[in-house]
Amino acid sequence: SGQEVQRVSVITDLPNLLRDNNAECMRRVVPKVREVLHVANIDMQLAAATAFLQILEKKLVTVEEYKKTFLQTILTSVDNKNEEVANAWLETLLSCIDLLPKDVVEKDILHGENYVLSIAVNKGQLCQTLQARLSCCKILGKVSSKFEHFVVKNDVLPVVLSLCGDVEYDVRACMCQRLDVIARGLGLELTKSKLLPQLIELSEDESQNVVCACLETTANIIGMLDREATVNAIVPMVKELLDKAMKNVNASLPVASRLFGRLCHSLLEYMSVDDKAYFLDYFRKLCRTGLSEKRSKDEAIKLLDALDIFETSTDASTETRQNAAYNFPAMVLFTEPKLFRLELYPCFSQLCKDPHLAVRKTVAMGFHEVAKVLGSNVGLVFPELNSLLMDPDIEILKAVVPNFKEIMSPLSAIGVDQFTEHRVHVVQEVVSHFLKTESIIFSSPCWRTQEAMMRSMESLYLLCTNDYIYNKVIPLLLEKLKTGRARLVKVAAAKTLTVLTRHLRYRGQRDEVVQTLIDEFHRSDSCFRRSLFIDLAFCYLQINSKQAFKDNFFDYILNMKSDRVATVRLKMLTIFPEMKRSLKLPRDQTLRTALDTVLRQIIVYDKDTDVQRAAQQMSEELAMIHEGSDNTRSNRRILTEEEEEDLKRENEERDIFVKEDQDRKEDESKAIKDKRNSISGNKKDAQSKIPSSKKTGSGPLKVLPGGGSKGDGLHQLVTKKTSVSSVTPVSVTNKASVTSLTAGAVNKKSPVTGRKSQPNTPSALQSPVAAVSSSRRGSMSNLSTSAAKQGSTSGATSETVKVKTITPTKTGSPAVGTSTRLPKKPGK
Repeated sequence: SGQEVQRVSVITDLPNLLRDNNAECMRRVVPKVREVLHVANIDMQLAAATAFLQILEKKLVTVEEYKKTFLQTILTSVDNKNEEVANAWLETLLSCIDLLPKDVVEKDILHGENYVLSIAVNKGQLCQTLQARLSCCKILGKVSSKFEHFVVKNDVLPVVLSLCGDVEYDVRACMCQRLDVIARGLGLELTKSKLLPQLIELSEDESQNVVCACLETTANIIGMLDREATVNAIVPMVKELLDKAMKNVNASLPVASRLFGRLCHSLLEYMSVDDKAYFLDYFRKLCRTGLSEKRSKDEAIKLLDALDIFETSTDASTETRQNAAYNFPAMVLFTEPKLFRLELYPCFSQLCKDPHLAVRKTVAMGFHEVAKVLGSNVGLVFPELNSLLMDPDIEILKAVVPNFKEIMSPLSAIGVDQFTEHRVHVVQEVVSHFLKTESIIFSSPCWRTQEAMMRSMESLYLLCTNDYIYNKVIPLLLEKLKTGRARLVKVAAAKTLTVLTRHLRYRGQRDEVVQTLIDEFHRSDSCFRRSLFIDLAFCYLQINSKQAFKDNFFDYILNMKSDRVATVRLKMLTIFPEMKRSLKLPRDQTLRTALDTVLRQIIVYDKDTDVQRAAQQMSEELAMIHEGSDNTRSNRRILTEEEEEDLKRENEERDIFVKEDQDRKEDESKAIKDKRNSISGNKKDAQSKIPSSKKTGSGPLKVLPGGGSKGDGLHQLVTKKTSVSSVTPVSVTNKASVTSLTAGAVNKKSPVTGRKSQPNTPSALQSPVAAVSSSRRGSMSNLSTSAAKQGSTSGATSETVKVKTITPTKTGSPAVGTSTRLPKKPGK
């Protein structure tokens, strides 16, 4: 009795009513709905068709109740006189066939009072309307696989053949699209004798819609046929369809391009060598469709820019190239990766530089699939990858940047240590182009792409040298930690920074990055950066061992209890559970006491009630967490998964330290060996050119003007008489190796902190203060070596050496270096 809009509202909300009050709704509301549907308007009918399907999908009633109440209404409404309403109820019925149990479908739909096959047969008569015949095609395509073989042969097949020859091309196309489903119910022999000739006849239809449907059905039906039918009928028919599509460049060409990969792989085992060559050549034509062979790529781009067309619209040729780009990974498999350079590389290069944005974007989206197929030969497509990374359009970068890690995964599995010098240069060039995309990506509002870029940089330590990571990548990540807008982007940058820092080669570099995080974030005036420091600490704990976290971050987190911003103190509490789990008693008893003390101080003294309440809740949570034990690993035979992971990380860190020490010793040994070889080669020449004197100088030793650069803190001091016989002359040619042994400082700014730091060698990874102290404690042999190095000349090696001493000045200022020559005693 309500208004139309009220009745539509009731029917639309029927699923919610059943969910909230099922019994009352089924008793009082549903009968009224079924009663009013007989005289309802179109809006109510469409709403009821949708609501009845939702009830079945959400399982709001039992199958038995649905069969008795709703299914009967659906079956009777399929014959509605209004075509739009009948089509809506038909779609609901077809969806119900997939959702209902098989026994219900067979008993109540296929063989019930409203026999669905009889409905379909009646709708398929030529005297019926176009919409009715289309409905018949849809019903037959849905239920043919549900019937027994003889039912399909006797009742369904005659109607199917009649509809395939219908006077309306829409009916022929609709029936042709469902011939593969009919074939499953008929079996192989009837398919070959009845349906296959009909399919070949439809392939010659004058309507492009029918031809496109024929191509799709062919791609689906190949797997149901035997070798004889495929070789003799399907392969020639497909080749004929492809030739017509390419010759006329009509609506069937984009469809052929979209299905080309499936067709090639389905027919591969039935192809001859000539057939395979034909399909490869056809694919190359698809990649060039619509592009003039005489016009270069630059000319095409200029023309498109001048006309400002084709970038926003897509014609048949552009769609064909786009579909060819979509199928390119499948065609690489079809060709075999070893023949990629010869057969497909020119087409791939052309698609990556296509003048249309949609084509380049499709290639970029599938680039990682091509790289996966090529494996270790992925370097072949690096020029095209650089081209896509340099594309100024953000849509291209959004497609390729998130998959960069997967693109480079074949080389990541090898590792930078196994790269040749040429490969190192090529890979670093690609990485450089990848890093340059930052300016475009971070100037756009696409924060998900920014996050994906940060995550894609995690594996760069497997692709680039240690110096490249330290000088180029880590400064970029630190900058994004400071300037990134979205919090998820900053967290991704923090995790990537932690991973790369863990794999830095030198301990001094790792310590410098950690110290930078402490200086720039923990001690920052910005509460946002101090809050981000907690995220950094959490990422550090996830990536590194628990012991490394305790050594570098534990105390700094506890010191944030007195932060002046309550939000930072609240966030600090969230990491306390992980901090307690990282403790091992009794070794970490001091840290355990400090953690409990900080928590009690916050509960008692914090002025913010929210922080106090959160601290109280955290205290209760921490009481349920038990620390580990130092003896856990030695006493237990089976470790927990968390303990195994932590032990693995500790072993990895220990291996990094051992490798660093080995590299340092190898460098020192190599330098000493080079020095000895140089000395033995120049000793005889030096003795023949420089005369010796009778005795050594007994006066105070003086400082050389060039003995050390200002500010290097490496002056060598001699306070006693030194016999020149203990000083070994060093040639100029061995100057570099000796410099590394004497830890000669270089005034160079650190890429991480921006301050002057030591070179990235194992002997120069100390802080400036430590370097000065170490140099002042240098041995006499180091002094002699350094002095001899400074005294050598380019013309000849002299046996008289220059040594340094520091002479006091009148004003107490640092000593001024002067030089003196010490003649060698004769006979020594």
